[in-house]
Amino acid sequence: MHKEKDKKNILVYALTERRGGIESFFINYSKYLINIHLDYIKLSSTVLSYEDKLDNSNIYYVPRRRENSKLRKEEIKEILRSKEYDALWFNSNDLASIDIIKEARKAGIKCIGHAHNSRTDRLDRSIRHNINKRLVNKDFDGKFACSISAANWFYTAPKEANIIYNAINVEKYLYEDNRRKNIRDKYNIPDDFMVLGDIGRLEKQKNITYLIDVFEKYHQANPKSCLMIVGTGSKKDLLQNYVEDKNLQSSVIFSGEVDNTRDYLSAFDIFLMPSLYEGLPVTLVEAQAAGLKCIVADNITHEVNVTKNIKYLPIKKESINLWVENILKSNNRVTEGKKLEDSVFDITKSANYLENKILEVIN
Repeated sequence: MHKEKDKKNILVYALTERRGGIESFFINYSKYLINIHLDYIKLSSTVLSYEDKLDNSNIYYVPRRRENSKLRKEEIKEILRSKEYDALWFNSNDLASIDIIKEARKAGIKCIGHAHNSRTDRLDRSIRHNINKRLVNKDFDGKFACSISAANWFYTAPKEANIIYNAINVEKYLYEDNRRKNIRDKYNIPDDFMVLGDIGRLEKQKNITYLIDVFEKYHQANPKSCLMIVGTGSKKDLLQNYVEDKNLQSSVIFSGEVDNTRDYLSAFDIFLMPSLYEGLPVTLVEAQAAGLKCIVADNITHEVNVTKNIKYLPIKKESINLWVENILKSNNRVTEGKKLEDSVFDITKSANYLENKILEVIN
């Protein structure tokens, strides 16, 4: 099959059904990569809620290894043969599964690694990751990472990695009164209420129970407040039960997954992120663009603190009062958000750097 004229063909591994950091990265960057055509592998047999945002791309499905290892191997080989690919772009939170890297190397296709996190919750994946990263280090023709901590986790030679920041279209996320009003009207939130919010997958890593504990304490001091939790995940029912046990169900909103996160960020007054670990969370970049004061766990990289509007705090039980004391609104949110313009998190500047690094690997 002939390649698209004048463009390099890259096969991206892997997307999931939920819109997390990796998915947001490609939704944001894909339209800015002028000289590169991207096709994608997904790990879900269903149509992804955001597939329409990945224009003119082939999107292939392969099962996870635990689901059907034989079919997975056959599908990977078929996909690698389906087009003259210049590189496999391996995106993952860890290196627990490296079979596609090995198959790409057998097929003579170059490989780019891209680290998107700095840890994993699961002991079995952590063990496999630490074994595999020594096995595949030589197979990466290019090494990318979203942050220094992610590079340290992913590679045996992290200093060789290029830091590719999770950039966004800053202007798109700047605070707007109309967006704020629309979301608050949707959920019947009064104008004088303080809205605390977080956006992310409802998984152990995000430490949402701690967020709820912080809100409970804050709500006792300020009843004119609510908590908005945007996203979905395997812990949703557990978290809803946790909220009910605290009798907070009338003040905590679970919105589910949404495709207009910028509107929710305008509706928030404070952005909270007590994660157990992160690579470099794109939602924290978006929150800064919306001019929000952000209070985050002290394990999150300081590389992301462009606006200097982020407060880093420990996530110990005895630190909950400290979180509550730091819940203060930003003053001029539009001015705060514009601090990201022309920074490494402005995608109009960063996309060209990323494309040049990919072309360097291929050429």
